[in-house]
Amino acid sequence: MKLSDQIKNITFNVPDGNNFLWSEWEDASVVYDKRSGHTQVLNEFAREILALFEDGPKKFDDICFELEEIMGNDLDDESLALIFQTINGFDSMGLIEPV
Repeated sequence: MKLSDQIKNITFNVPDGNNFLWSEWEDASVVYDKRSGHTQVLNEFAREILALFEDGPKKFDDICFELEEIMGNDLDDESLALIFQTINGFDSMGLIEPV
């Protein structure tokens, strides 16, 4: 099993969303994580993915399914790769963690 396959099978959640301070702009969101002291700028797509994790623990496939429901169409390979990169980035930033 490749590392990417392993990550796709992990359930992630937001450890404590109360530690996030948000500022919303027209085409971006800025989140400050009080736990780490780090600030991240998220585009609308990344913000939507993080919002889905804020609703509760999810795996990669759960996020993809919910995004397909929101967008009203199937995700292409490029979108799937972007979702994977975004989730991996959130994990690296500490915005989400494995359950």
